[in-house]
Amino acid sequence: MKMTIALTHFSPTLNVFENLVRMKRLISKAKENDIIVMPEGCLSGYNESLSFLNSSVAFHIESSLEQLQSIVDEKNIHLIFGSCILEKGSWYNAGIYMAPHRIRFIYKKVNLAFHEREYLQSGNELSCFRLHQGDLSITASIQLCREIRFPEQWKALAQEGSQITFYLTNVTNSDNLLVWNAHLISRAAENQRFLVSSNISHPEQGCSSMVISPFGNIIKKLPADIDSIERISIDLNENSNWYLSQTRRDVVNIVTNLKN
Repeated sequence: MKMTIALTHFSPTLNVFENLVRMKRLISKAKENDIIVMPEGCLSGYNESLSFLNSSVAFHIESSLEQLQSIVDEKNIHLIFGSCILEKGSWYNAGIYMAPHRIRFIYKKVNLAFHEREYLQSGNELSCFRLHQGDLSITASIQLCREIRFPEQWKALAQEGSQITFYLTNVTNSDNLLVWNAHLISRAAENQRFLVSSNISHPEQGCSSMVISPFGNIIKKLPADIDSIERISIDLNENSNWYLSQTRRDVVNIVTNLKN
């Protein structure tokens, strides 16, 4: 099961229109059927203080989502990216998947950072989604930022059939780079699943934008401080259930309200 990932990263601002322009510029370089992956909060913008989120920002986000969906339909591509969204009066940190024919999936971050909890509502479901690409149909999942440090979420998703996890983050501080990258490698290798990570581009990038194989090998890493898009071919036949099948569920069993 081969597919092409168009891994991107750029440095978002707190201006939705500026971010949309940058997203469009990168999307224009992708090809039909590509799965384009972009960072956490890259449409809405993201900051340690989320006080900038208001009704005006929400309006521009909704308008931009419609524009992005039109591009996805026109170019016949798949788009995965992060944005804060307003839903029924509450803001969420979301990972969004868009596919042709207005197919859309939204993952709402389950485990919020402390600075997010003043402004955002946490999601309550770990969710997989189906990605249809021609004759290919796979089960995928999204995780966001600090959720890399909650391996039980990743294992639950893998046990429920996720064949690839798209990890979106927005983190700087290069002092943490080696630790965060080690987390990514561990999540891929322990679950024997492909992992695609997209962080913002920044000279002090705190986590690499990269594709990791089920063996824990880094297939491709983007340059930290340059807005980039790279097309990477992967084969999901490299996935394995060797370790998952040996889980002692009679001793440790992960129970979730996961839906797919």
